[in-house]
Amino acid sequence: MDTEDNNTNDRLEELDGSDFEISDHQPDITGWEIYDSLGDYIGDVEDLIFDVEALKVRYIITKLEGYELDEEKRVLIPIGLVTLKEDKDEVLLTEAISSKLSFLPEYDGEQITARDELQIRDVLTGTAEHVVEVMNYKHNADDDFYNHTHFDDAGYNRNPPGKDGLEKGEIM
Repeated sequence: MDTEDNNTNDRLEELDGSDFEISDHQPDITGWEIYDSLGDYIGDVEDLIFDVEALKVRYIITKLEGYELDEEKRVLIPIGLVTLKEDKDEVLLTEAISSKLSFLPEYDGEQITARDELQIRDVLTGTAEHVVEVMNYKHNADDDFYNHTHFDDAGYNRNPPGKDGLEKGEIM
């Protein structure tokens, strides 16, 4: 088994085609338009990547449609970097990261690796703070990788009144 296989994150799955659905109190943002902090169009939400153990959305999949690129490119945007404008069915990037989007690694629809996730974080934070970690990093259920502002889902998540938990097959 090669190192890349050891670094796959089996907890992450695309919502489309899974046995899960968005919880009733959460908006299904698939198809919504994404805009950066300057109001420039980025692309549409193609799908969501969620964590099957935590039952939380971790990433938005979008295609950067000619956005500072010669050709289209599918990328993952961490859910903690967006807020929702539900009255317009729009997703807004909360940070001035538009100049970094074209540097995100391309998402090919295959299994997401720990290396992929660290590259996304490094591009968006503008640092190389995790360069050494990228080489040997593997997610496990006990690590705190998702305890980062990139995964703070306050801009996406709505807590329903009086609902303590999720129904089987629901994600937030």
